[in-house]
Amino acid sequence: MSFKEEIIRLSQIFKALITRKKLALCDKGDFDGIASAALFKRKFKEGVVVLASPYEVRTNPLIRAVKWYYVADLPCPGRAFMRVDHHETNVPCAELEFHDPRAPASALLALKALNLEDDSLAVEIVKLAVETDTANVSSREALFLDSAVKGSDYLGKIYLVEKLSEIGVKILEDERVKKWIEIHTKKLKFTKEIVNKLKMRDVMILIFEKDIGLDYRYMCILLERKGAKMSLIVVPKKFFKVRLYAGARPESGFDAAIVAKMLGGGGHRYAAGATFRSFTKKGIDKAISTFKRYLAQERIKVFIINGNKEIRETHV
Repeated sequence: MSFKEEIIRLSQIFKALITRKKLALCDKGDFDGIASAALFKRKFKEGVVVLASPYEVRTNPLIRAVKWYYVADLPCPGRAFMRVDHHETNVPCAELEFHDPRAPASALLALKALNLEDDSLAVEIVKLAVETDTANVSSREALFLDSAVKGSDYLGKIYLVEKLSEIGVKILEDERVKKWIEIHTKKLKFTKEIVNKLKMRDVMILIFEKDIGLDYRYMCILLERKGAKMSLIVVPKKFFKVRLYAGARPESGFDAAIVAKMLGGGGHRYAAGATFRSFTKKGIDKAISTFKRYLAQERIKVFIINGNKEIRETHV
Protein backbone atom coordinates (compact mmCIF):
# COMPACT_ATOMS: atom_id res chain seq x y z
CA MET A 1 0.00 0.00 0.00
CA SER A 2 1.36 3.42 -0.98
CA PHE A 3 1.01 6.68 0.94
CA LYS A 4 -1.17 7.99 -1.90
CA GLU A 5 -3.48 5.00 -1.60
CA GLU A 6 -3.82 5.50 2.14
CA ILE A 7 -4.76 9.18 1.66
CA ILE A 8 -7.40 8.24 -0.93
CA ARG A 9 -8.81 5.59 1.37
CA LEU A 10 -8.88 8.05 4.28
CA SER A 11 -10.81 10.60 2.20
CA GLN A 12 -13.29 7.94 1.08
CA ILE A 13 -14.02 6.89 4.65
CA PHE A 14 -14.47 10.44 5.93
CA LYS A 15 -16.67 11.32 2.95
CA ALA A 16 -18.97 8.40 3.73
CA LEU A 17 -19.09 9.17 7.44
CA ILE A 18 -19.80 12.89 6.92
CA THR A 19 -22.50 12.29 4.29
CA ARG A 20 -23.86 9.23 6.13
CA LYS A 21 -23.51 6.99 3.10
CA LYS A 22 -23.34 3.22 3.36
CA LEU A 23 -19.70 2.16 3.55
CA ALA A 24 -18.32 -1.00 1.95
CA LEU A 25 -14.93 -2.68 2.40
CA CYS A 26 -13.91 -5.14 -0.33
CA ASP A 27 -10.82 -7.07 -1.38
CA LYS A 28 -8.67 -5.25 -3.93
CA GLY A 29 -6.57 -8.21 -5.01
CA ASP A 30 -8.68 -10.00 -7.59
CA PHE A 31 -11.85 -9.88 -9.65
CA ASP A 32 -13.98 -11.64 -7.02
CA GLY A 33 -13.43 -8.75 -4.60
CA ILE A 34 -14.06 -6.13 -7.29
CA ALA A 35 -17.17 -7.99 -8.47
CA SER A 36 -18.48 -8.13 -4.90
CA ALA A 37 -17.89 -4.37 -4.63
CA ALA A 38 -19.69 -3.77 -7.94
CA LEU A 39 -22.72 -5.67 -6.64
CA PHE A 40 -22.80 -3.41 -3.58
CA LYS A 41 -22.77 -0.35 -5.87
CA ARG A 42 -25.44 -1.96 -8.02
CA LYS A 43 -27.64 -2.21 -4.93
CA PHE A 44 -26.62 1.07 -3.27
CA LYS A 45 -25.67 3.59 -5.96
CA GLU A 46 -24.82 6.27 -3.39
CA GLY A 47 -22.71 3.91 -1.30
CA VAL A 48 -18.95 4.37 -0.92
CA VAL A 49 -16.56 1.49 -1.67
CA VAL A 50 -13.15 1.23 0.00
CA LEU A 51 -10.68 -1.42 -1.17
CA ALA A 52 -8.04 -3.19 0.92
CA SER A 53 -5.99 -6.36 1.19
CA PRO A 54 -6.47 -8.95 3.95
CA TYR A 55 -3.20 -7.81 5.54
CA GLU A 56 -4.38 -4.19 5.62
CA VAL A 57 -7.67 -5.24 7.21
CA ARG A 58 -5.78 -6.99 10.00
CA THR A 59 -3.26 -4.20 10.66
CA ASN A 60 -4.72 -0.81 9.65
CA PRO A 61 -6.09 1.05 12.71
CA LEU A 62 -8.46 3.22 10.67
CA ILE A 63 -10.05 0.25 8.92
CA ARG A 64 -10.52 -1.47 12.25
CA ALA A 65 -12.01 1.65 13.89
CA VAL A 66 -14.88 2.02 11.41
CA LYS A 67 -18.17 0.13 11.45
CA TRP A 68 -18.73 -1.10 7.90
CA TYR A 69 -22.14 -1.67 6.39
CA TYR A 70 -20.81 -4.30 3.98
CA VAL A 71 -17.59 -6.34 3.90
CA ALA A 72 -16.74 -8.71 1.05
CA ASP A 73 -14.04 -11.33 0.45
CA LEU A 74 -12.03 -10.16 3.46
CA PRO A 75 -11.36 -11.07 7.11
CA CYS A 76 -13.42 -9.39 9.81
CA PRO A 77 -12.32 -5.73 10.17
CA GLY A 78 -13.71 -5.54 13.70
CA ARG A 79 -17.26 -4.25 13.24
CA ALA A 80 -19.60 -4.90 10.33
CA PHE A 81 -23.32 -5.10 9.64
CA MET A 82 -23.08 -7.52 6.69
CA ARG A 83 -20.19 -9.69 5.51
CA VAL A 84 -19.93 -12.06 2.54
CA ASP A 85 -16.94 -14.40 2.36
CA HIS A 86 -15.91 -17.90 1.30
CA HIS A 87 -12.50 -18.20 2.97
CA GLU A 88 -12.46 -21.01 5.51
CA THR A 89 -9.77 -19.31 7.62
CA ASN A 90 -11.78 -16.10 8.12
CA VAL A 91 -13.85 -16.04 11.32
CA PRO A 92 -17.47 -14.75 11.05
CA CYS A 93 -18.12 -11.49 12.91
CA ALA A 94 -20.88 -9.42 11.28
CA GLU A 95 -24.46 -8.99 12.41
CA LEU A 96 -25.51 -10.60 9.12
CA GLU A 97 -23.07 -13.28 7.97
CA PHE A 98 -23.05 -14.92 4.55
CA HIS A 99 -20.01 -17.12 5.09
CA ASP A 100 -19.67 -20.37 3.19
CA PRO A 101 -16.25 -21.94 2.49
CA ARG A 102 -17.93 -24.22 -0.06
CA ALA A 103 -18.96 -21.27 -2.23
CA PRO A 104 -16.80 -20.85 -5.37
CA ALA A 105 -16.68 -17.05 -4.99
CA SER A 106 -17.69 -14.37 -2.51
CA ALA A 107 -19.61 -12.60 -5.28
CA LEU A 108 -22.03 -15.54 -5.40
CA LEU A 109 -22.81 -15.01 -1.72
CA ALA A 110 -23.11 -11.25 -2.29
CA LEU A 111 -25.70 -11.86 -5.00
CA LYS A 112 -27.94 -13.51 -2.41
CA ALA A 113 -27.10 -11.16 0.46
CA LEU A 114 -27.99 -8.09 -1.62
CA ASN A 115 -31.11 -9.66 -3.18
CA LEU A 116 -29.81 -9.25 -6.74
CA GLU A 117 -30.57 -12.76 -7.98
CA ASP A 118 -33.11 -11.41 -10.50
CA ASP A 119 -30.71 -8.77 -11.84
CA SER A 120 -29.26 -10.14 -15.11
CA LEU A 121 -26.26 -7.78 -15.10
CA ALA A 122 -25.38 -8.79 -11.53
CA VAL A 123 -25.78 -12.49 -12.38
CA GLU A 124 -23.39 -12.11 -15.32
CA ILE A 125 -20.77 -10.41 -13.12
CA VAL A 126 -21.02 -13.26 -10.60
CA LYS A 127 -20.63 -15.91 -13.30
CA LEU A 128 -17.35 -14.31 -14.37
CA ALA A 129 -16.18 -13.97 -10.75
CA VAL A 130 -16.71 -17.71 -10.26
CA GLU A 131 -14.60 -18.42 -13.35
CA THR A 132 -11.69 -16.32 -12.14
CA ASP A 133 -11.78 -17.38 -8.49
CA THR A 134 -11.83 -21.10 -9.29
CA ALA A 135 -8.99 -20.73 -11.84
CA ASN A 136 -11.37 -22.18 -14.41
CA VAL A 137 -11.43 -19.28 -16.85
CA SER A 138 -13.28 -20.26 -20.01
CA SER A 139 -14.46 -16.91 -21.35
CA ARG A 140 -12.68 -13.93 -22.87
CA GLU A 141 -14.62 -11.62 -20.55
CA ALA A 142 -13.41 -13.34 -17.37
CA LEU A 143 -9.80 -13.38 -18.57
CA PHE A 144 -9.81 -9.69 -19.51
CA LEU A 145 -11.67 -8.47 -16.42
CA ASP A 146 -9.24 -10.29 -14.15
CA SER A 147 -6.35 -8.72 -16.07
CA ALA A 148 -7.96 -5.27 -15.83
CA VAL A 149 -8.12 -5.57 -12.04
CA LYS A 150 -4.53 -6.75 -11.75
CA GLY A 151 -3.21 -4.18 -14.22
CA SER A 152 -4.81 -1.14 -12.57
CA ASP A 153 -3.91 0.98 -9.54
CA TYR A 154 -6.21 1.82 -6.62
CA LEU A 155 -8.18 4.55 -8.41
CA GLY A 156 -8.39 2.32 -11.47
CA LYS A 157 -9.96 -0.43 -9.39
CA ILE A 158 -12.51 2.05 -7.98
CA TYR A 159 -13.30 3.05 -11.58
CA LEU A 160 -13.82 -0.62 -12.46
CA VAL A 161 -16.21 -1.04 -9.53
CA GLU A 162 -18.27 2.00 -10.57
CA LYS A 163 -18.49 1.11 -14.26
CA LEU A 164 -19.07 -2.61 -13.70
CA SER A 165 -22.05 -1.77 -11.51
CA GLU A 166 -23.49 0.39 -14.28
CA ILE A 167 -22.70 -1.36 -17.57
CA GLY A 168 -21.26 -4.79 -16.69
CA VAL A 169 -18.97 -6.43 -19.24
CA LYS A 170 -19.41 -3.54 -21.68
CA ILE A 171 -16.65 -1.95 -19.61
CA LEU A 172 -14.21 -3.98 -21.72
CA GLU A 173 -14.82 -1.49 -24.55
CA ASP A 174 -13.39 1.30 -22.38
CA GLU A 175 -9.96 2.53 -23.57
CA ARG A 176 -8.65 2.92 -20.01
CA VAL A 177 -9.60 -0.66 -19.25
CA LYS A 178 -7.91 -1.89 -22.42
CA LYS A 179 -4.63 -0.31 -21.25
CA TRP A 180 -4.83 -2.08 -17.88
CA ILE A 181 -5.48 -5.38 -19.65
CA GLU A 182 -2.42 -4.81 -21.84
CA ILE A 183 -0.25 -4.07 -18.79
CA HIS A 184 -1.25 -7.30 -17.08
CA THR A 185 -1.03 -9.37 -20.27
CA LYS A 186 2.67 -8.46 -20.49
CA LYS A 187 3.09 -9.50 -16.87
CA LEU A 188 1.51 -12.89 -17.64
CA LYS A 189 3.95 -13.37 -20.52
CA PHE A 190 6.99 -12.76 -18.28
CA THR A 191 5.52 -15.08 -15.64
CA LYS A 192 5.17 -17.91 -18.16
CA GLU A 193 8.77 -17.41 -19.29
CA ILE A 194 10.07 -17.96 -15.75
CA VAL A 195 7.90 -21.04 -15.17
CA ASN A 196 9.05 -22.61 -18.45
CA LYS A 197 12.66 -22.47 -17.21
CA LEU A 198 11.94 -24.47 -14.06
CA LYS A 199 12.37 -28.21 -13.59
CA MET A 200 9.13 -29.50 -12.10
CA ARG A 201 9.02 -31.20 -8.70
CA ASP A 202 6.14 -32.33 -6.49
CA VAL A 203 6.69 -29.34 -4.20
CA MET A 204 7.88 -26.20 -5.96
CA ILE A 205 9.42 -23.64 -3.60
CA LEU A 206 10.44 -20.37 -5.25
CA ILE A 207 12.32 -17.67 -3.35
CA PHE A 208 12.52 -14.28 -5.05
CA GLU A 209 15.35 -12.04 -3.85
CA LYS A 210 13.45 -9.06 -5.26
CA ASP A 211 9.91 -8.39 -6.47
CA ILE A 212 10.27 -8.45 -10.27
CA GLY A 213 6.63 -7.65 -10.97
CA LEU A 214 5.24 -11.03 -11.99
CA ASP A 215 1.75 -12.38 -11.39
CA TYR A 216 2.74 -14.72 -8.57
CA ARG A 217 -0.74 -16.14 -8.02
CA TYR A 218 -0.89 -17.05 -11.71
CA MET A 219 2.57 -18.58 -11.30
CA CYS A 220 1.15 -20.97 -8.69
CA ILE A 221 -1.57 -21.99 -11.14
CA LEU A 222 0.95 -22.57 -13.94
CA LEU A 223 3.22 -24.66 -11.72
CA GLU A 224 0.31 -26.88 -10.71
CA ARG A 225 -0.83 -27.23 -14.32
CA LYS A 226 2.68 -28.42 -15.20
CA GLY A 227 2.62 -31.11 -12.51
CA ALA A 228 3.52 -29.57 -9.14
CA LYS A 229 1.39 -30.83 -6.27
CA MET A 230 2.15 -27.78 -4.15
CA SER A 231 3.63 -24.36 -4.91
CA LEU A 232 5.12 -22.00 -2.33
CA ILE A 233 6.37 -18.63 -3.57
CA VAL A 234 8.06 -16.03 -1.36
CA VAL A 235 8.41 -12.43 -2.56
CA PRO A 236 9.85 -9.40 -0.72
CA LYS A 237 7.54 -6.37 -0.89
CA LYS A 238 7.91 -2.68 -0.11
CA PHE A 239 7.91 -1.26 3.42
CA PHE A 240 9.67 -4.26 5.02
CA LYS A 241 7.03 -6.82 4.12
CA VAL A 242 7.28 -10.35 2.74
CA ARG A 243 4.48 -12.06 0.81
CA LEU A 244 3.71 -15.76 0.52
CA TYR A 245 1.67 -17.16 -2.36
CA ALA A 246 0.65 -20.77 -1.77
CA GLY A 247 -1.26 -23.26 -3.89
CA ALA A 248 -2.03 -26.97 -3.93
CA ARG A 249 -3.71 -29.32 -6.38
CA PRO A 250 -7.03 -30.73 -5.09
CA GLU A 251 -5.91 -34.36 -5.16
CA SER A 252 -2.47 -33.67 -3.67
CA GLY A 253 -3.23 -34.02 0.03
CA PHE A 254 -1.46 -30.70 0.69
CA ASP A 255 -3.22 -27.75 2.33
CA ALA A 256 -2.08 -24.27 1.27
CA ALA A 257 -4.23 -22.62 3.96
CA ILE A 258 -2.32 -24.35 6.77
CA VAL A 259 1.02 -23.01 5.52
CA ALA A 260 -0.43 -19.51 5.08
CA LYS A 261 -1.94 -19.57 8.56
CA MET A 262 1.44 -20.50 10.05
CA LEU A 263 2.70 -17.18 8.67
CA GLY A 264 -0.30 -15.15 9.82
CA GLY A 265 -2.36 -15.39 6.64
CA GLY A 266 -5.16 -17.59 5.38
CA GLY A 267 -7.26 -18.58 2.40
CA HIS A 268 -8.42 -21.85 0.91
CA ARG A 269 -6.98 -25.36 0.92
CA TYR A 270 -5.94 -24.95 -2.72
CA ALA A 271 -5.04 -21.23 -2.82
CA ALA A 272 -3.86 -19.14 0.11
CA GLY A 273 -1.45 -16.39 1.07
CA ALA A 274 0.16 -14.40 3.84
CA THR A 275 1.89 -11.06 4.31
CA PHE A 276 4.11 -10.36 7.28
CA ARG A 277 6.51 -7.60 8.31
CA SER A 278 10.20 -8.42 8.18
CA PHE A 279 13.51 -7.46 6.65
CA THR A 280 13.96 -9.44 3.43
CA LYS A 281 16.56 -12.00 4.55
CA LYS A 282 14.95 -12.59 7.93
CA GLY A 283 11.53 -12.95 6.30
CA ILE A 284 12.80 -15.44 3.74
CA ASP A 285 14.46 -17.47 6.51
CA LYS A 286 11.20 -17.43 8.47
CA ALA A 287 9.26 -18.68 5.45
CA ILE A 288 11.78 -21.45 4.75
CA SER A 289 11.65 -22.61 8.39
CA THR A 290 7.86 -22.69 8.16
CA PHE A 291 7.97 -24.79 4.99
CA LYS A 292 10.34 -27.26 6.67
CA ARG A 293 7.98 -27.64 9.63
CA TYR A 294 4.96 -28.14 7.40
CA LEU A 295 6.73 -30.64 5.13
CA ALA A 296 8.48 -32.33 8.10
CA GLN A 297 11.85 -32.09 6.36
CA GLU A 298 15.18 -30.87 7.69
CA ARG A 299 16.38 -29.76 4.25
CA ILE A 300 14.32 -28.68 1.26
CA LYS A 301 15.05 -27.88 -2.38
CA VAL A 302 14.30 -24.33 -3.45
CA PHE A 303 14.68 -22.20 -6.56
CA ILE A 304 16.32 -18.82 -5.92
CA ILE A 305 15.43 -16.11 -8.46
CA ASN A 306 17.31 -12.82 -8.45
CA GLY A 307 16.43 -9.37 -9.80
CA ASN A 308 17.82 -10.26 -13.23
CA LYS A 309 15.48 -13.28 -13.45
CA GLU A 310 18.44 -15.67 -13.10
CA ILE A 311 17.50 -18.98 -11.47
CA ARG A 312 19.54 -21.34 -9.34
CA GLU A 313 18.43 -24.46 -7.50
CA THR A 314 19.81 -25.27 -4.07
CA HIS A 315 19.21 -27.15 -0.81
CA VAL A 316 18.54 -25.14 2.35
